[in-house]
Amino acid sequence: MRAFAHETLIDRPPDQVFAFMMDFSRAPRWRSLVRKIEVITPPPLSVGSQLRITMDVMGKPREAISDIWAYDPPHRFGQRNTASRVTGTFEYRLERAGAGTRVRFTCDVRPHGIMWLLLPSLIRSSRYRYRDQLAVLKREIESADVR
Repeated sequence: MRAFAHETLIDRPPDQVFAFMMDFSRAPRWRSLVRKIEVITPPPLSVGSQLRITMDVMGKPREAISDIWAYDPPHRFGQRNTASRVTGTFEYRLERAGAGTRVRFTCDVRPHGIMWLLLPSLIRSSRYRYRDQLAVLKREIESADVR
């Protein structure tokens, strides 16, 4: 079920935006809850690669393994993980918009088992948690020297 979709325009070309987003050392600066992202499969990054994501959940570190299911530089990046009986599918789509880039971020949530009962709450919290992520990405990349 689609939890949310957010969109923004960034005053940089798609290749620069994509490169910034794939520099996982910068992820804590703009990705909601993220403390650290590590690639745990051999290079190069591609569909099927795995990431270890350390998140800050209520002040405590929590790790999740995320699978890359879409990777088409500089147009698309998607990852999926399952934690606490809920699968989150995240996708970033980038398209040229004049001299800049339109970035669309979507999240789909699929609870398993009894977690279906919490679906409205899961969607509400996900929407809230990620609502400012693209605005922060825009600010970070437009203020960075990424040329």
